[in-house]
Amino acid sequence: IMKSRTAKLEKKLIKAGYKCIYLEAPHLLPMTSTIKIDGEEVQITNGQRENAKAWFLYSKDDGADASMALDEKQMKYIGLDASLDRVRECLLQCDDDSSCAIFGFSQGATFCHILSMLSVNATNQNDDPLAKIQCAMLLSGFPSMHNQGGSFLSPSTKLRANNTLLDVKSLHIYGEIDTSVPNSYSKKLANCYVNPEIYVHGKGHVIPHNAALCERVISFLESTSS
Repeated sequence: IMKSRTAKLEKKLIKAGYKCIYLEAPHLLPMTSTIKIDGEEVQITNGQRENAKAWFLYSKDDGADASMALDEKQMKYIGLDASLDRVRECLLQCDDDSSCAIFGFSQGATFCHILSMLSVNATNQNDDPLAKIQCAMLLSGFPSMHNQGGSFLSPSTKLRANNTLLDVKSLHIYGEIDTSVPNSYSKKLANCYVNPEIYVHGKGHVIPHNAALCERVISFLESTSS
């Protein structure tokens, strides 16, 4: 889905000399869920998207339940390790001297937030390939609230506690009329980074593919590598 939505951007990135790699999230979301209404179990459908996948889940009981995503309360993101392993495996295939940018939309942007923090902590590529991550592009996302038993505090919580920001070059893209992830969340995510760059478009919860955005992304990447 991401590849089809970013086809124009990918074409321009390749022309500019960049290589694009699309990773598939590991967790398949169910098409139906069972909920209780007035004490009785009722089966409901979860939209029309077949083969929809996620980087992590919010509920052990219902993989499609994302009602807690924007609660801004600490929680454990289920299945996050599988996604981190997938990114690490990909980065291991990259040249040792290559620098990588990450690009995520919606929950994918929140996953990029987690990757950003881990990349800052990973100082040696031999110890953790996440150290290859040099910059992040986050579209219509929200700050991570992941907390796994205190061993890995959510980036936003830890940053607030230490009054520090993520020193990762970042570009934050969001829509003025986004109702799925209101832009107030994207602004909070941007505020977790040092000197975040902002690009606001006039649409909703979508990945725009207009020429202006493509040029902005390429300009951002060029400034990172310079």
